Amino acid sequence: MLVSAGRLVSKTPTFPGVTSDWFYDYERSRAGMAYNLLYRRQLWVGVVVNKRARGTARLPLKVYERDDLNRPEARNHPYAQLLRKPHPTISPYRFWEWTSSTYDVFGEAAWLKQRDRGNRPVALIPLHPTALDYRDGKWFFDNGKTKLDGIDPADLVHFKTYNPDDAARGLSPLERLRDTLENEAAARSATSSFWLNGARPGFALTHPNNLSEPAQTRLRAQWDSQYAGAGKTGRTVILEEGMEPKPLTISNEDAQYIETRKLNREEVCAEYDIPPPVVHILDHATYSNITEQMRSMYRDTMAPHLKGFESDLETQLRAPDFGEEVYAEFLMDEVLRGDFEQRAEAYKAADYMTIAEKRRAENLPYIPGTDVILVNTASQPLDQLTAPPAPVPVPAPSVEPTVIEAEAVRLDQVSVRSIMGRLSWQTELGQVEPAELVKGLAPADAALVLGVLATSREVPELKARLRAMTAKEIGR
Repeated sequence: MLVSAGRLVSKTPTFPGVTSDWFYDYERSRAGMAYNLLYRRQLWVGVVVNKRARGTARLPLKVYERDDLNRPEARNHPYAQLLRKPHPTISPYRFWEWTSSTYDVFGEAAWLKQRDRGNRPVALIPLHPTALDYRDGKWFFDNGKTKLDGIDPADLVHFKTYNPDDAARGLSPLERLRDTLENEAAARSATSSFWLNGARPGFALTHPNNLSEPAQTRLRAQWDSQYAGAGKTGRTVILEEGMEPKPLTISNEDAQYIETRKLNREEVCAEYDIPPPVVHILDHATYSNITEQMRSMYRDTMAPHLKGFESDLETQLRAPDFGEEVYAEFLMDEVLRGDFEQRAEAYKAADYMTIAEKRRAENLPYIPGTDVILVNTASQPLDQLTAPPAPVPVPAPSVEPTVIEAEAVRLDQVSVRSIMGRLSWQTELGQVEPAELVKGLAPADAALVLGVLATSREVPELKARLRAMTAKEIGR
């Protein structure tokens, strides 16, 4: 157990490891529930358990305030601080890897709440399920070195699978795989025996005459010493006069050895709801379906697995110890998003997102001015498109006649024509040079033109007012 220097003194009976007979003691193995041995000795059990555990440990577990509209992250909340560093000496990744692996192997995992003086949990201590016992509404822990009696259920976070026989304890998925794993162990044992005996089936040495028992013993010993064993495969066989070797056992093809082993690994994947291509079983994988099955790992396999963890955290840790204002959630956005081309197309269609939000999703820095939502104004309601156009209002004159314009009889057309030439290229009033505009005019005319320039708002307006100030334009 991790709480006792990382060493586990298991309550599960273990069997001798020098031979493979541990697996075939069927009743004893079922009674002992030696799931740790199944995990250590069965390749595909370890593969799928590790896959799920690492898939869980890599995901960020964040705490949010209960605000469905804005979803603000509560990084400084005590609940968030606890989940960010649940154990003082174990990294969060290894902490969740242990929790998920133990849960998948034994059907349950447990944390002990270590509380401060204010009775609030400040650390979570993993307790191995093989050392836990539930009696009279209390938990008891004894791994041979650490002993805890009478643990209140409120001081424990207990993850467990459904068990039809016991509401307090979980049921290991390996229990349903025992027959499958027994077949797998038998197939592997047969392969080992096949290679140890010369990578060839058993033989019968026939002789046309009757042999005495000493002669039979001598011939068998001579054959085994010279030709049995994987290192002696391919040697030339020399038989005595009249002897003939005949194979006795069936071939691997006849025994469907390969098909049996494939079936065993697929049943392990099925028990843990793992798509075979995710663990590199590519028999039926294609270029078109393998990407989708990789995503299915998190969408269909990990999502229920993680939801169970989140639910237990809500009921056993957050609700009794940290109040109602926050909640925890595993984030799968990173692992579920597509490749760059797919993301680019999705961002193009995501008109509900600002450019700043899209850049943040791609881990790009913020650019000022990008936190606005752009709307395509070409989209209009259908009833507005079919309605008759509204009359366009005629704007009122922007400039009222002034005293200066009323007294413009002294500005002749030659002066106005000269001024218009000087205003031939300007598009804004800021480009007009007052001194150049009135160069060569009489002081009174220059003062009149500069007064119109100062009260105009744009170049076309200035030109119109200057033309209106000649005697011709005003009807004089």
